[in-house]
Amino acid sequence: MDESLRKQALGNMSLAEARERLLLSFRFSPQTERVPVPQARGRVTAEPVYARLSMPPFPAAAMDGIAVRADRTRDASPARPLRLEEGVDCHPVDTGDPLPQGMDAVIRLERIRRIDGRTVEIREPAVPWKHVRSVGEDVAQGEMILPAHHRIRPVDLGVLLAGGVTEVPVISKPRVAVLPTGSELVPPGRALKRGEIFEFNGAVFSAYLEEWGAEPDYRGIVRDDPELLKRAILEAAEGCDWVVVNAGSSVGSEDYTHDVVRELGEVILHGVATSPGSPVLLGKVRNKPVIGLPGYPVAAYLALEWFVRPLIDHWFKVKADPRPRLRVRLEEDVRSKEGREHFVRVSIGRIGDRYAARPLPRGAGSALSLARADGLLRIPARRGLLRAGEEVEAELLRPKERIDRTLWVAGGQDPVLELLVNRIRRERLPFSLSTAGIGSLRGLHSLARGGCHMAAIHLGDEGDGVEHRRWVRRFLPGKEVLLLRLAARPLGWLVAKGNPAGFSGAEDLSRRGIRFINRQEGSGTRLFLDRLLRENGIDPSTVDGYDREVLSPWEVAAAVEEGSADVGLGTPALARRFGLDFLPLRDDPFDLVIPLEVAESEAGRLLIELVRSDAFRAAAASLEKGGLERPADGHGE
Repeated sequence: MDESLRKQALGNMSLAEARERLLLSFRFSPQTERVPVPQARGRVTAEPVYARLSMPPFPAAAMDGIAVRADRTRDASPARPLRLEEGVDCHPVDTGDPLPQGMDAVIRLERIRRIDGRTVEIREPAVPWKHVRSVGEDVAQGEMILPAHHRIRPVDLGVLLAGGVTEVPVISKPRVAVLPTGSELVPPGRALKRGEIFEFNGAVFSAYLEEWGAEPDYRGIVRDDPELLKRAILEAAEGCDWVVVNAGSSVGSEDYTHDVVRELGEVILHGVATSPGSPVLLGKVRNKPVIGLPGYPVAAYLALEWFVRPLIDHWFKVKADPRPRLRVRLEEDVRSKEGREHFVRVSIGRIGDRYAARPLPRGAGSALSLARADGLLRIPARRGLLRAGEEVEAELLRPKERIDRTLWVAGGQDPVLELLVNRIRRERLPFSLSTAGIGSLRGLHSLARGGCHMAAIHLGDEGDGVEHRRWVRRFLPGKEVLLLRLAARPLGWLVAKGNPAGFSGAEDLSRRGIRFINRQEGSGTRLFLDRLLRENGIDPSTVDGYDREVLSPWEVAAAVEEGSADVGLGTPALARRFGLDFLPLRDDPFDLVIPLEVAESEAGRLLIELVRSDAFRAAAASLEKGGLERPADGHGE
């Protein structure tokens, strides 16, 4: 291929226009198949479905009691009770029984007085057809049960079966080939070599495709070779209805999707004005859609929803319900580049009678941020800066009811918070916990301005609470709060197993060859480091890595474990989790700052009771000694 042709700029079409162009490029004529009704949930009807039988197929008793002819009871009254003989004037019936021939009403059991084994007495006349289910009350023979292009729900299955329908005509599912590309990819489960990463996007794509009604066909990893990619796309187009290619859709030296699709068919569009998700390719091979998605997970998942889900809906001639929306107040500035539509993941908390939103890490590769997101901000292309305090609309990724019963904690981070999240789930408490690792000082600031329910802090307290109370008074003057101790964890140096760099303490931070990894400004760990450097007379500019900031203690430990840093600050729990050595410095109390109104709420009382329980204390102590809590089955909930 001509390298000069491959080095082209991505297009800048709007998302809405790109999606419309894709849908206008294809007309589908899917096959119809018949499936047994019990297996039809989630399928889409190919044609209207009509009842073959009436349900009920006969007049049926709607109550337990006796069936009568109403006109024979018209003289009954409290003053002149009427006696009826069973088998002659009335017949006993249970709910659902067919009405005996000639009967047209049911008198409830509670309205009957039994005189003897064959005689009953009534004190009011029966009303014709009262407490009687008429023929076809649920569904009448010939009545349309479901229209065409209707996605079948569980409740529809019962109506179909009640109407005598045992098989339903449905539109065949589109078969979608999934082709992950990249020479660095390996299947999950095998040992990784340096430079290799697990291929996991294919599993996510397949799950989404299945959820949206398609049939995924995962075809394995394709190495970065244009001939291999060409062969894979041709084979996929031969056996599937369309093809999804993951990675290789940009303009790098090993991004071949554009050239291969152009050679085999037609490129409809290359590049959209979004962030993330810009390097998208929409094409056609053998008159079948080929969708090239970015390699970064967040960009790939968003683009899959933008383009592949509408194709699936186009195939079935259905329209997906829009996500619920919610007005939220931003807790931080959100910057976006004009000219591109930006999609920002946010966590959301209900604080009093309003909702607050905090942006999550925005990297296109931050898959965890999408898994933890409560909502998505959609920032128009012409809008630049959104300022903290501004009210905007968010698309909800979690049910609002779940957000409503979530306690939002902002501030420091530690495995003991994971333990708390896990224990809340394990104890089936009627709320969940969501954490925002923004640093202790920013956590206090957020709490002061009503941006969270609680702050998590570790700010150099000696264990008596004096230092933490001083910080609380500074940020929350006059505010009544409870300081709840989660852990008194050791804080120290994390070094590789065996300490190959020979690191011995703070005095070595400025030693040549020692690479440090730091926490962000405002975190308790960063404050402690800066104080340590001052006490030892060390200029931060002499520390290799002082300006290399990460946002979580897990990133610190991961960098030391991988070998891109020699030392960082952390706890024994992190050292154990990453297989590192730990050089202790001091005990570092980790507290929750809980406003009184939160502490006195039902969720607050249950949280405090849990943290003060012997079981939680023992688990927290074990954690700091290097034990591991089994992870919860989700973040927060």
